[in-house]
Amino acid sequence: MPLLVTGATGRTSAGVVRHLRAAGEDVRVLVRDRDKAKKTFGDANGVEIVDGDFDDEAVLAKAFDVVDVAFLALGSSPDQVRLEKAMIDGAVKAELPHLVKLSSTATSHDSVLLVGQLHAEIEDHLVASGLAYTLLRPASYVNNLFYAASSVAAENSWTGAAPTGRVAYIDIRDLSEAVALVLRDPALRGRTYGLSGPDAYTFPEIAELLSRILGHEVKYVPVSADDRRSALLGAGIPEWFAGLLLSLDTSAEAGELSTLTTTLKELLGHEPRTVEEFLIENAAQFRN
Repeated sequence: MPLLVTGATGRTSAGVVRHLRAAGEDVRVLVRDRDKAKKTFGDANGVEIVDGDFDDEAVLAKAFDVVDVAFLALGSSPDQVRLEKAMIDGAVKAELPHLVKLSSTATSHDSVLLVGQLHAEIEDHLVASGLAYTLLRPASYVNNLFYAASSVAAENSWTGAAPTGRVAYIDIRDLSEAVALVLRDPALRGRTYGLSGPDAYTFPEIAELLSRILGHEVKYVPVSADDRRSALLGAGIPEWFAGLLLSLDTSAEAGELSTLTTTLKELLGHEPRTVEEFLIENAAQFRN
């Protein structure tokens, strides 16, 4: 019986599929774009593709048919709440035995983090649905540091509105591995997992790391939240996404992303990747 992975060409879900296939599991993927899925996964045997709109009842019925467990993870967008609710409803109609949902450590209706607010609304719908579920709540992804890469490469600095907030970054590759383990092992389900990497850094401390790794000074330049928003909008970033990026800063400054846990290490059975390891591995992205 296949395991269902939704939004499977996204960064986290694509990694989940690869871990499941490496473990010999049959996987069904729900995607919008069949050609992109074929490109992402090649002609790998054991990957069944279901494609279509995520709020199409017929598509969802096909995706959830004869599935014991599914992973729900869509990228942040203005449509995320509507689409994830529709997928939960599709799972209910199909009588899905268990749903594993990717959420956020800052999930709350009062969260400063925009994504945390979205997940709070979706989680309320999931709880009310009656489905059995598992929640995975990671801190911010270390890959988000790539948002600073072009500025660091061009100017040896980047700006932000979080001069003192700490972030317990998690590497998406470690998250994908953990998700695959939960999907494969019923004994790991039915819980809420707070997940973080092994360390938490302020942005000035990350600038110090980059300075050491790149061999020259890199600075983090703090600005007000209003100035940060204006700069993002001035760079042509859509208003919704600019708000999301700004909320990553304001949430960090509010202390919502700083909680360290050992849960990820316990799930994986080995040490998660550190921020320093990620920056060393990806140093070329930050060089001019």
